[in-house]
Amino acid sequence: MYNHGDPQVAPDAVAPALQNRTAETADKPALPHFLKRHSMPITATHQVFHGLDCLVIHETNTTPDLLVVLCHGYGAPGDDLADLGPWLMQNSPALAQHCRFVFPAAPLDLGLYGMPGARAWWPINMAMLAKLNETQDFSQLTAMTPPGMHDAAQQLHTAINQMQQCWNVPHNRCIIGGFSQGAMVTTCVTLRYQFQPALLAILSGTLLEKDEWKGHAAAHPGCHVLQSHGTQDTILPIAPALQLRELLQDSGFTVDFIQFNGPHTIPTNVLQRLQRHLESLTAESSDDGTAS
Repeated sequence: MYNHGDPQVAPDAVAPALQNRTAETADKPALPHFLKRHSMPITATHQVFHGLDCLVIHETNTTPDLLVVLCHGYGAPGDDLADLGPWLMQNSPALAQHCRFVFPAAPLDLGLYGMPGARAWWPINMAMLAKLNETQDFSQLTAMTPPGMHDAAQQLHTAINQMQQCWNVPHNRCIIGGFSQGAMVTTCVTLRYQFQPALLAILSGTLLEKDEWKGHAAAHPGCHVLQSHGTQDTILPIAPALQLRELLQDSGFTVDFIQFNGPHTIPTNVLQRLQRHLESLTAESSDDGTAS
């Protein structure tokens, strides 16, 4: 799980439920190993939405009213973040009752490029990224529109709309986000399509196509954002992420920013903050009578 081009959750910085997983090498990922490890009555199925193979997880015998869509990063298998669902459900009975977690596999199969089981939302020029990190001049990074990003965002946006229709979930009961490239594509969905989720989770993402995103953000009604980034991140350094925070805040978004002393990863305190944000939404479900 952790040996891909875009490292995901660091084994030494997460809850036990996220450790000791290995990447699936099949083109279609098998159901993750958490089903064998956890005693909760979890239902996990594969469903396809607008061409994206998605792993759907929720507690058995519940009718969740919150849709949580989390997207993996570059070079990871499609189910790379899937253990987050059971981890959050085990830590919070309210989330187990209210949340349906969906983990889409990105459309690009990197097995064709010698990375079996790895997927991407669009190709990344790692050599160029390394050069930018050396010079610490991120103006080229923050100005670029990566080839394939808009296509990926359009596909994901349509897939999310299909999920909402399938389970009758309005925008204000939908949480979207992801890690690294998964954070970038969901940020693009939110801004480019004026999507207004209950929460946008930007976990170790970065600022891209700055002028376009600035214009889209200014026209957006705004939403709550959970953003996290490590000060020791050498893959996507923190400086452009701080620019993204400023851009969103200047446009009226409410940004809960967590800066941590660590690398390109998702530490436990970020997962706990995500849990609290989701729990606040489940409280709203109870208040308006939508709890099942």
